[in-house]
Amino acid sequence: MISCLCVTRADRLAMLADAVADFAGQDFADRELAILHEGNDAAHTAILGIAAKHPYAVIRVMRVSPGPGLGELRNIAIAAARGDCVCQWDDDDRYHPSRLTIQWDAAQAQGAAVCYLADQLHWFRPDGLLFWDDWDREAYPMNLIQGSILARRDIMPPYPNLPRGEDTLQTHALLRAAATNSFRIARLRGAGWCYTYTFHGGNVWEAEHHRAISAAKHLPPARLLPRLGELRQRLAEYRPALSALRMPVGTETVALIDPSAAS
Repeated sequence: MISCLCVTRADRLAMLADAVADFAGQDFADRELAILHEGNDAAHTAILGIAAKHPYAVIRVMRVSPGPGLGELRNIAIAAARGDCVCQWDDDDRYHPSRLTIQWDAAQAQGAAVCYLADQLHWFRPDGLLFWDDWDREAYPMNLIQGSILARRDIMPPYPNLPRGEDTLQTHALLRAAATNSFRIARLRGAGWCYTYTFHGGNVWEAEHHRAISAAKHLPPARLLPRLGELRQRLAEYRPALSALRMPVGTETVALIDPSAAS
């Protein structure tokens, strides 16, 4: 089983609903979604209502007392997971229906205990702009996307109790553990369409951080143009549908999803 772990807050319910729907639509059968929050009774009831819209999916909603930082909340979620593997499932991002399957298959093919994506889509919702970011431009071994982790639960080091940046430090610890204990870490390349990292204005990291990532890592036209056909097809497979999207390609901006198709 893969336990997808989602830490959320009461002010993110609309985005959470999409992330939960994305989980429910996954084509990997043996999975659960563990949602963890520290909200009040009203928030708990609202989150239970979101989960109840997907009666055939295994979804657990857990509430803890206020106080822990994001890193500690992630550790609590890992401890509560029932699966042999865990996958970070952020409440404000979007996930293609085959996301779990392709990461699981990549890990199995490489005999790896951990699988990260090496590229991702980066959606700037206020502008309707989408970039395809390639983290393989980073120096090894950090040429991976920390928030895309799928890993065996028993080898996961704890997250530091920080309000942000906790996944970077946890990844450093995991890389050291892999070198010491000789387990493999897979990097899945070329499937950036399966994970849509989203900037919406209320993120942990500010707009400048998100813009700097795409400015440095977006695919150049020569690499992007051959992928546009598949990208349009994969974006159309998201449920709920993504809103109108445009992608800068060199000096032009091309439509990926038009407003009428996304409505």
